[in-house]
Amino acid sequence: MPAPSVFVGLELDADAYAGVPCWSGGPSYWAHTTVAVAYELRYATEVQPSMCNGGIGKKTLIVIAAAMARYADWSTGRNCRPTNDQLAAATGFCERTIQRAHECLRLLGVATEVLRGRQRTYTERMASWRMGDRHRGWASVWALHDNPQINRVIHSLSPHLERSPVTTTSPCFRSPITTHTGARARHHGAARRRAPDEKGRRLASRWRADPDTPPWARMYTTGSWAGMLAAPAAAGWTPADLTALVADWLGTGHWIPNAPARPIALLGTLLAWHTSHNSLSDRPAALDEAREAQARAAEQARAAAAEQARREHAEGRARGKAAATGPGRAAAFEALATARKRAAHRRTTAAAAEQAARDEPVAHARRARRGANDFYRRDLWR
Repeated sequence: MPAPSVFVGLELDADAYAGVPCWSGGPSYWAHTTVAVAYELRYATEVQPSMCNGGIGKKTLIVIAAAMARYADWSTGRNCRPTNDQLAAATGFCERTIQRAHECLRLLGVATEVLRGRQRTYTERMASWRMGDRHRGWASVWALHDNPQINRVIHSLSPHLERSPVTTTSPCFRSPITTHTGARARHHGAARRRAPDEKGRRLASRWRADPDTPPWARMYTTGSWAGMLAAPAAAGWTPADLTALVADWLGTGHWIPNAPARPIALLGTLLAWHTSHNSLSDRPAALDEAREAQARAAEQARAAAAEQARREHAEGRARGKAAATGPGRAAAFEALATARKRAAHRRTTAAAAEQAARDEPVAHARRARRGANDFYRRDLWR
C-alpha cells in the first residue's frame, strides 16, 4: 500500500479548468507532435523574443514535455503537477532549464498553468508532516492541451487517405502491370456507386436542419453522412439522440474541437463508445423524451381539469340565472308576499286585542270614579 504522503495534495477549485481545453492524442502525440510543430511554427518569431532568460532547444523542450506528459491524466492532459526536482531527475537537465521549458510551453499555447506553485502555510506544513510529507511547498498544476491553430496545421500536413501512415511505398510507384483477375472487370464498364442509405440520409437531413446540432455536422452533405447514420436510423434514432450523444461524450471529460478534421470519423468514434456499454436500441435521448412526454401529459391533464371546472362553473351560473328569472322564482316571491301579509295581519290583530284589554280597566275605573265624586260634592247637598 502506498505511503500516506503520496495522497497529500492541494485541492483545486471546481472551475479551475474552466475554458482550458484537453489534449486529443495522448501524452506521446502531445509531446512529439503538438509541441514539435508548435515549436517550429511559433518559437523563432513569437516565443523566443518574449522569453525572460535565454531560449531553449527543440530536443530539450520535447524531452521535458514528454517527462511532464507522464504525470498528466492520460485522457485529458490535466492534473500535471510534477516538481522541478522530479523533472530534473527524469531528464537530467538543471532546474533553470526546466523553468525555461515551462515558460516556453506556456508561450507556445500548448500548456496552461492552472495553479502556480507556492510555499505552504504553517497550517499546511503541520498537516503534511502528520501525513509523513516533509516538503515545504506546492508544485504548479499544469494542463497540457492542444492548440486549435496548431491542430489545423497538423491536419493539413497529414498524409492522403490513400496512403497509410505506416506504408513505405508511395502510391505513385505502383506497378502498372495488373495480374489479378479483377482487372478484366474494367472492360465491362465502371462499377456503380452504391446509393446512400435512405433512412440514414433522412436522419442526416433532419440532424443538419436541427438548430441544436453542432456546427461541424453541417460540413458534409446528407449523402456523406448517410452511411455512418444508417445503423442509428434503422434503430429509430432521432436528431435529438445524436445531439445527446455528443453531449454525453463531452460530459464524460472528453473534448471535441470546434472544427474537427474528420467529423464523420468522430461520429463513428462516438457511436463505438456508446455501443461499448449500450446497444443502438438504447437511444441517448430516450429518457429526456420520456420525461418531456410525462410533463406534457401532466400539463394536458391539468388543462383538462381546469377546463372541466370552468365548464361546470359556467353551467352552475347559467342555472342560477335561469332560476332567478323563471316562473318558480315569481311563485316563490308571491308566496313570500302572502305570508308576509298574513303575518302582518296577525300582528295587527294581536296588538289591537292587547290594546283593548288594556283600555277596558281604565274605562271602568273612570266610570266608577265619576259617581264617587258626586257624593263628596257639598253644593249638591244644601
